[in-house]
Amino acid sequence: MQIFFPSEIGLCFGIKRALQLTNKELNRGKKVYLWGDLVHNPQIMKDLKEKGAKVVFSLSRIKEGTLVTRSHGADPHLIKEAKLRGLKVVDTTCPYVQRVHKVAKKLSEDSYKVVIIGLKSHPEVKGVIAGIEKAFVVKDPQEAEKIPPMRKMGVIVQTTETLDNFKNIVKNLVEKVEECKVFNTICKVIRERQKATELLAKKVEAMIVVGGYNSSNTQKLAKLCQSLKVKTYFIEKDEDLKVEEWKNFEKIGITGGTSTPFEVIERTKRKLLSMIGEKGV
Repeated sequence: MQIFFPSEIGLCFGIKRALQLTNKELNRGKKVYLWGDLVHNPQIMKDLKEKGAKVVFSLSRIKEGTLVTRSHGADPHLIKEAKLRGLKVVDTTCPYVQRVHKVAKKLSEDSYKVVIIGLKSHPEVKGVIAGIEKAFVVKDPQEAEKIPPMRKMGVIVQTTETLDNFKNIVKNLVEKVEECKVFNTICKVIRERQKATELLAKKVEAMIVVGGYNSSNTQKLAKLCQSLKVKTYFIEKDEDLKVEEWKNFEKIGITGGTSTPFEVIERTKRKLLSMIGEKGV
């Protein structure tokens, strides 16, 4: 059996930055509160909680200490309220997500109706909407057809979206407006991860996608592999592997989302090899 990794793997710089900022606060020995999951990865969240971080969803539970916002971005009103309560706020919003916020705000100020391509339930999208008060959200071409005609439309996209879905939706949207501004705000790192994963998936018999089940960009990688008709397994940890599934494969690829630590992917490789009793490359 041969096991391969894509050229792009491990944590992206945005996640690394968020962890560095959070660990810096934890090392100070003060009370640290996370507004929801800092990142969508169970191993990282377990580690932060063991270090003393507490996850909260209400400021009323915090009397003192530091509030750390998600790397996916936060509601500007939340940050303002936290500061008014005397809390220290550490904003770990990814720079790519910050760009989405800035573009959305500028479009709204210039009287464009903002359309966000992405998932309405995702923290990133919620944070962007909170900053401009109102926006349309579409996740696929079918939903795009329901957007009403308008004179001025500004289109942005969730940073973890796939380029193909973005392009397919934009095709439908431009037919509904007199003037349309489109900004490709997909994270560059995620685009590169998707390309690298696609290249690998075309060369192997099966793909293992490792990452949090609630991670949007990891979900997209799994769907990408499935769309290429390669046998795909989406797991969170090496314990999820079952030996009987791997005996008939000669070439296997392992990839992970931008919030999946490289050591988790490496452990998956070692576990797979130990189950089969062979050496990989």
